[in-house]
Amino acid sequence: MTARANSRQQEQKRQQRRAYRLLGLFSAVWIVGVATVWLFTWPPTTQIYDATYYAGQRDCRARYAGNYERVERCINLFNLQYLRSRNGHAISGFLVALFPPLLGWFALHIRFKSNDSR
Repeated sequence: MTARANSRQQEQKRQQRRAYRLLGLFSAVWIVGVATVWLFTWPPTTQIYDATYYAGQRDCRARYAGNYERVERCINLFNLQYLRSRNGHAISGFLVALFPPLLGWFALHIRFKSNDSR
């Protein structure tokens, strides 16, 4: 291996390390930013979910006052909607926080793997 080829490989390795460090820094900033926004939007959003859930329960009890089975089915439906909304909010926050950094890591990995094969 010649000195020129060795120095070119070392320069490529430096560029790779620099790219991964920059991506790591931007990923950390992105994740902290999304987590901060998510934490500030979580309490008001869950208050809306809770209010809708309890209003639905009251409505079920008033609408189907004499029929216990229908009241339970109606409450179960509102319980399912409540859990779906709350868990969907949590999962979407998680995906928004992690998907762009993971996509960046994957893109760098593919880019540098294709450069290594040359």
